[in-house]
Amino acid sequence: MKTLLVPTDFSIPADSAINYAMHLAVLWDASLILYHSFIPFESGFYLLSVSQKENLENEKKLMDRLATIQNNILKKKPSLSISIHVDQGPEGIKIIEFCKKKKVDLIIMGTNGASGLKEQLIGSFTAEVMTKATCPVLAIPNKYKFRIPKKITYATNYSKKDKKVLETLLKFNEVFNASINVLHIDWGLTFFTADDDFTKYKKSIQNYFKDFEFSFNHSAGKDITKTILEETLIDNTEMIVMNPLKRKGMWDRLFEKSVTKKMANHIPFPLLTIPTK
Repeated sequence: MKTLLVPTDFSIPADSAINYAMHLAVLWDASLILYHSFIPFESGFYLLSVSQKENLENEKKLMDRLATIQNNILKKKPSLSISIHVDQGPEGIKIIEFCKKKKVDLIIMGTNGASGLKEQLIGSFTAEVMTKATCPVLAIPNKYKFRIPKKITYATNYSKKDKKVLETLLKFNEVFNASINVLHIDWGLTFFTADDDFTKYKKSIQNYFKDFEFSFNHSAGKDITKTILEETLIDNTEMIVMNPLKRKGMWDRLFEKSVTKKMANHIPFPLLTIPTK
């Protein structure tokens, strides 16, 4: 993790993500990029030169705001490598393009959550980036204070790509040295019939990662998001990890469309998504 990117809309949730990213960058000796994208002004009623001038002025104002944040961080962490960037265009698209171009290793985003009608209509922008980014994304709840996690939970559906996810997670965890719990949630009716799958999965993971000892939890619950949150709160988890990429099958479609986004909307602690090709 050598290059970290923090998108900001200059909100309080974004400030929480910047503060968290600052501490991570110091721990990993990584460079930090503060990022903002805006929709450029375009109108058929104005000359192109007028639109361009307004967009350049807007970009300069935004760069100045980012520079202010940059300077405040450097006052606290003078040795930190930190740069700023402003893009023009839809933020969701531009972030993904920029991260690929700059080979960003981790996106750190703030989220203030959503519920009820708001969640159904617009969801969470952070959750959308999580499902599209080709690099890991770390969502930081509003006003969450940085602390090194002592316990991390990976929520899985026993995917064939879990070993790749866990390999990345172990690299991520080298500085933290946290314990890692692997959690699977079954529907209540299939809980007992899935016991053989759980045993085989556990044995496969333990045999593959001989130098790290995972703990495993196989639980039941019809509302997957709620059950994951309940289980992680009970065992004092301080970070949840998920794989957000598309899968096949009924349970997987539910996982992809509902769980990742709902988790990003309701998490009380950081949520890390690790994609796999």
